[in-house]
Amino acid sequence: MFAKFIVLFTLPFLLISSEITPETYIGKWEIQGGSVIEIYRVQDIFYGKIFKRATNPLSNFNGLDNKNPNKELRSRPLLGIDILEKLTYKDGILSGGTIYNADSGKIYTVKVWIDSENKDLCYIRAYKSFLFKTFKAKRVN
Repeated sequence: MFAKFIVLFTLPFLLISSEITPETYIGKWEIQGGSVIEIYRVQDIFYGKIFKRATNPLSNFNGLDNKNPNKELRSRPLLGIDILEKLTYKDGILSGGTIYNADSGKIYTVKVWIDSENKDLCYIRAYKSFLFKTFKAKRVN
């Protein structure tokens, strides 16, 4: 009897986590501050490009990649550039790739995961050694 209770109690939680598939990540996500990233997939690798900039950006007011360490790229428009690169899906999480911070021109290791209770909410965590910063993003149509 107790074993049946455990199975019946834990089954809904297993079903919720199993609903997060690689396809769940694909789409547009608005980050705190108003920027929108479009996550897309090429074969088994995920990328995210800037689809829309924040209304009040922190830097790069002219819409160009001014802070890029590569001087040749400083005149490229930010819209459309990949800021998430080479992420792979494993156990419901995107990881193993990088995120480019256009405000600073720096690249960080990144992990992206979707809230198990709300598939329209994801978290983007950028790492620099043992330090990290996490951003919330909500799905937009």
